[in-house]
Amino acid sequence: MWNRWLLAMLVVVAWSAGCSKSEGSVEPRPEPQPDAPRAITFGTEPKVKGRAATLIGQTDQSDFRAHALAVYGDWVYNAAGDRREVFRNVRVRYNGAAPSPSGWNYDPVQYWQPGGNYEFRAYWPAEAPVMGTASARTLALEYSMLTRNEDLMVAYTRCPAGNNGQPVPLQFHHTLAAVAVKFCSVDAECEYRLKNYFFTSLNYIGALPYDSTDEQPDVTHDWVYAEGSRSYVDPVNIFNSERLREWSSAEGRVIPASTDDYPEEFDLFLPQSLVVGEGVAKPSITFTVDVKWTTTDTVTMTLELPTKDSAGNDMVWRAGRKYIYLITVQPDRFDVEVRTTEWDEVAGSVGDIVFQ
Repeated sequence: MWNRWLLAMLVVVAWSAGCSKSEGSVEPRPEPQPDAPRAITFGTEPKVKGRAATLIGQTDQSDFRAHALAVYGDWVYNAAGDRREVFRNVRVRYNGAAPSPSGWNYDPVQYWQPGGNYEFRAYWPAEAPVMGTASARTLALEYSMLTRNEDLMVAYTRCPAGNNGQPVPLQFHHTLAAVAVKFCSVDAECEYRLKNYFFTSLNYIGALPYDSTDEQPDVTHDWVYAEGSRSYVDPVNIFNSERLREWSSAEGRVIPASTDDYPEEFDLFLPQSLVVGEGVAKPSITFTVDVKWTTTDTVTMTLELPTKDSAGNDMVWRAGRKYIYLITVQPDRFDVEVRTTEWDEVAGSVGDIVFQ
């Protein structure tokens, strides 16, 4: 009996020693765990090679990154198109930090849901006035040229849940037109000095219900102008008119012999046609020039903006395009020429917001 009891105790001790952890032993492999939730991040990947974000007068991304963008986003979770709002006017700021590989971050972080698709609509800068009906389907923005002279850009994208592990690519588009006025003089006999200039009879307040799903949308015709949104023109005294983008200088600016020597300063305008109905004052530019020869005369001139382009089509200021009005000052007349270009193209870098 004693021998059997002792043998049993030895077996128990030996089994216990074999199961205890000793130095150098291998830990048991943990059970597989579900995938960790993945954060929804935003970034960009150029779809048009060589074209990158440009602001008026800028060739890098620093000014763009200095302002937040805002995002609306829906999770479309079944084939019937049922959706749930995930992002509503969420500010996304660039700080170069994780978790976003692109450095654009927001708080609190949202995570991808399993399955379905996502729709995102964004605008920049996030300070732009947004109407209360804005959503991932329709982004309703407002803009007044009397109070703002900064770019306004929008983006739309649709992607599967998870987006294959990549940041959501926001392709931004310009919604405004950029206009510059340049002067030159071919008359070496006189000195011409520009004192001021301004625009009249243009739409300057509008709303943009941006709901396009096109990869390269034309938002030019989507702007809505309320009654009274066109600047007032005084038929008796032009200087009593409602002046847009007025520039003035008491000392004045010498008008050079070549427009290449005149500064290229852009102002931002709402996209619009320059063709107006009967009885409506035509969009114009008014400027005052001091002409110095034997005496100094002051001349004020109002020029109607051309209503036809070089191909004979109605002239329209389109979103995402730049218009340069070249005004040649001569002793007996002023000639105007219009040059149209795309927004500047600069070398883009990975992770930068891309504009088209």
